[in-house]
Amino acid sequence: MTDRPAFRDFGKIAEKWLALAEKRRDDFAEFHRSGRWQRYYDPEGLIAQTLKVAEICDRWTMVLEQHRRALQALRRLEAPAINRDAA
Repeated sequence: MTDRPAFRDFGKIAEKWLALAEKRRDDFAEFHRSGRWQRYYDPEGLIAQTLKVAEICDRWTMVLEQHRRALQALRRLEAPAINRDAA
């Protein structure tokens, strides 16, 4: 099952989306530090958008962690059983 392209590609796709979400979060932090946010948002709007960006980042982190756990579980199931008595 782990050799199926869709399952394998899902992890790569999730990693890319997580990287994009983290970059957006870092960009928002710089946006705040520089003070440029005042051109585009009121304080409440900035807080709301920052929380949304952080939530998206957390969700992609959870998706990727769940995928990695599922991949580990499948690999354990697919691993050949070692017969110690046969040696």
